[in-house]
Amino acid sequence: MQRIIVEVGSKDTKIDICYGKESEHILTIPIEFEEDYKKEGKLNKEDVDKLIERVNILNVVYDDIHIYGTGLFRELNEEEKNEFLKEFKEKTGREFNILDDEEEKGLHEKGVEYLANRNN
Repeated sequence: MQRIIVEVGSKDTKIDICYGKESEHILTIPIEFEEDYKKEGKLNKEDVDKLIERVNILNVVYDDIHIYGTGLFRELNEEEKNEFLKEFKEKTGREFNILDDEEEKGLHEKGVEYLANRNN
């Protein structure tokens, strides 16, 4: 079973495909969410549109897609967060999941452990 994982960070969006317990990195897309947010004081429309466009491209090929936001998305005020989540869902048909600090830390630790074990 193929599963696509989209990790939306402050500077880059990483797309990986998972086959059971194995995964392969497909693409890294530079989207400067944090930098543009600092300049404008809000999410940049072009950044959001670029993310939505990429997810919709994935929608054409894959059924099992999971999207996770980190850092900046935790810090949005409730109104802006809800507006973004609503637009994202309406335009992609997908949920955008915002990881809390502990979830992000746990995933990072699992990734490091996986890489360490793979190289042994």
